[in-house]
Amino acid sequence: MDTAVFRRFMRSHKKGILLAIATAALSACTGQAGTPIAPGTYPPGTPLGGTCKAGLYTCQLPLASPVGAPCSCPGLGAASYGQVYLK
Repeated sequence: MDTAVFRRFMRSHKKGILLAIATAALSACTGQAGTPIAPGTYPPGTPLGGTCKAGLYTCQLPLASPVGAPCSCPGLGAASYGQVYLK
């Protein structure tokens, strides 16, 4: 591939390439429950979830937390805050 063609390709696709790299880097991140709740302290039958949905970000929590509890996902620059969901 000619270097001029390569440079033209990189210039025209720079944003897409950077977005793809950022998405791949954040896809393996895990979230954190906002207020850790000790197992057994919530009422029996409380649904537990392992997914945090925070704005544009969705991440897996390392431990199951009550559905609706606050949580955070790592984001570009700062964490994003949201709620725990089943999936």
